[in-house]
Order: sequence, then structure tokens, then C-alpha cells
Amino acid sequence: MSKTTLLKPLTLILASLLYLSSFAVDSTFYFTTSDTVRLYVRVAGKGKPCLFVHGGPGSTSYYFEAFPGAAMIEEKMRMIYFDQRGSGRSDSAHNKNYSLQRIEKDLEEIRTALGYKQWAVMGHSFGGIIITSYAAHHPRTVTELYMIHGTVNMQASMSSHLEFGLQEMAITDQIAFRDTNKALNERVWAVHDKLSERNLWYKLMFRNAAEKIINDSVTLSVPRYNRDFASSVWQVPEYWNDFAPLTANIKCPVLVITGRQDYAIGIRHYQSFHFPKQTTVHYIGGHASFQEEPQWFAEKILAFAAQHS
Repeated sequence: MSKTTLLKPLTLILASLLYLSSFAVDSTFYFTTSDTVRLYVRVAGKGKPCLFVHGGPGSTSYYFEAFPGAAMIEEKMRMIYFDQRGSGRSDSAHNKNYSLQRIEKDLEEIRTALGYKQWAVMGHSFGGIIITSYAAHHPRTVTELYMIHGTVNMQASMSSHLEFGLQEMAITDQIAFRDTNKALNERVWAVHDKLSERNLWYKLMFRNAAEKIINDSVTLSVPRYNRDFASSVWQVPEYWNDFAPLTANIKCPVLVITGRQDYAIGIRHYQSFHFPKQTTVHYIGGHASFQEEPQWFAEKILAFAAQHS
């Protein structure tokens, strides 16, 4: 074998190591997927890697990473934040491919590029659907799952929005809101409008109106806010499936944080989970414990991580 033949694979290996090492320290960059979609990614912290999957649908990871609870977690865990395709600071899919299978592939491509054989995965809100499906389909790559106020059934959670709004506003004439000829999300938006008119929308997720104002200001402070996925997701049938049956097949340890006043997901939604190694922690509040009680939140995450390190 010639020296040229030997040098070629060695050069490729060195190039790959340099590529990975550029992402091995705290950094922000754009990752291009195999179907040429640029995704915003930030790697921060030290320790065992953990991917954060944001909710929305179609929001941005910034609403989580900007609060003190995230910085506390980063002291013990290496957090990987990214904005999903068509969301926040990421680009849209040129072919409008926002399927769950494609998003799971995005996760796998990011993991491979970063050089992680395994990682923990944390999902908030709508992100619960993504991480449940991902963990079920990629069991060997997920060490722990963190279900943070997460849903596994969008229809059930949207129904929680609807029922809470009708009850909170004591609406007696509910015919228009119960008309199943109209899409559920359209009926929920109508309830949202009425809640907003009465300055009551915050009660779906937050302990007071000020917390919603803070969350909105942080989320919308990103320099770019792509809403393509947010407007497309409602027409993708698979996201309306019930993913609760999949939870029984996920063997890794799972931490579930659920809010006793989290009407965005449903205050009893966690009871539909059947993770074999599930630990459930109840937050006396709504949908954003990481914002409202960052110290409490970080302690729960890090204690679970240490237990399963």
C-alpha cells in the first residue's frame, strides 16, 4: 500500500476531528441537514450532553435557554439547544417537509455531527410528542428522557385549552365552540381570543399576568422568528395522533414534571403516560416552572441526572 493511500483516510479522520472539535466547546452555529435546511444550534455548559426540544408548536428554544434555570443546569450538563426546522432562528424546509420522521432525522444528524454516541433528551410542551417518538424509534441513543410539562396527545391538550376557557369565562352558549364541523384548533383560537379580550389568557400557562408578559418579551426578542412550522403543523395529520401507547415501550429513565394548574397540557395529562421507569414531580403552578421557579426546576433536573449518571 502506498503512502498516498494511507494518507487519504488519515486526512479524512483529522478533518472530521477538527469539525467535531469546533462544536465541542460552548458555541453557536448553523447546522445544515441532509436536505439542506439550516438549523440554529447552540451548545452550552459542561458534563453529560442533553438536547432541549422546544414547544410551540413552532416556537424557539430561546424561551428556555434565556432563563436562569438553564444556566444552573449547564453547570452540570452540556445543553444542546436548537430551533426546529421552520421555527425561530432556523430556516424553512424548501419542500415543506415538516413530518415527524424528518424532525427525528434532524435530531439524529445533529447528534452524529456533534459526535455523541448517546445523549439525554428534554422536551417541553409540544416537544413532548417529538421526544416520545424519537426515544421510541432510537432507544439506543437516549439515556434519559425529561418530559417538562409535555404533551403526548395534541388533541387532548387542545381540548384542555377549550374546556378551561369555557369554564373560566363561564360561557353558557357553547354551541359554536362545540361544533365539530370546525377544526379543534380553530375553536381553541376562538376561545383564546375571548380569554385575551378579558386579560385571562395567562391563566392557561402562568401563575400571573406578569409572567406571561416576561415570557412573551423574551421569546419575541430573538432577532429572527420564523413561523413557517407553526402555521404548517396543524395540517400534518400525524401530529394529531395519540402517542401515549408509545410510552410503554420506552425503557430509559424518565422524569416527568407536571403542573397542577397547567391547562395548556391538561392537569391530569401525565396520567396517560406509561413509561416503565417514570418519576413524576408535581409543580404547584402552570406550564413554565423553569421560568417561575428556576432554582426548584434546576434542582429537580440535576438530582435526577445525578441519580442516573
